[in-house]
Amino acid sequence: MPANFTEEQRQEIREKLIAVGYDLIREMGLKKMKVSIIAERADIATGTFYHFFESKEAYVEALICEQDLKSQAQLIPLLQANGKLTLEQAIRWFRDSFRKENNILMELTLDDWVWLKTHRTKDGLFSPSHDADEAMRYLSFVDGVRPDLDIRIIINFFKTIYSMAQNRDTFIDEVFETNIDMIFECIYNYAADRSNK
Repeated sequence: MPANFTEEQRQEIREKLIAVGYDLIREMGLKKMKVSIIAERADIATGTFYHFFESKEAYVEALICEQDLKSQAQLIPLLQANGKLTLEQAIRWFRDSFRKENNILMELTLDDWVWLKTHRTKDGLFSPSHDADEAMRYLSFVDGVRPDLDIRIIINFFKTIYSMAQNRDTFIDEVFETNIDMIFECIYNYAADRSNK
């Protein structure tokens, strides 16, 4: 039987659950995060959690979707009158989307990624076709891209960044973000259409 919450209460609880999820991933990791811990931290009963999400997997999907929506909302003001971004703008936006404060996936450990991969395969999240479709969708908003661009190279650059994040403790922390900046420089240098220069 559904809990009797007003729409406003439902919205407040859902927002709190989302915020709690990001905090818990940072504190204990995705794999160790249990529904009972999420509910306790959100000051709700464990059973109430299931009025909002059918499973931990659905909850994690919501966390990722909320993050994507926030990132996309930051993209909209950047679009020019023709609905496009310059390559430079796109690179800056993508770079910002790979900062820890903007991307919970940058906080995941290798164990967390394994959990995510084994629990999110049904929607194709880790399939090459899903990755290519997502990348092409974003690329459709960008001007100044070389016509022979191989999107798989860009995808592998992004996956390299996530691999680095999974093993962040093995890197020299003071220059970690500089290394990511350099990867984005490589992406720009590879993607830029130089035919008009």
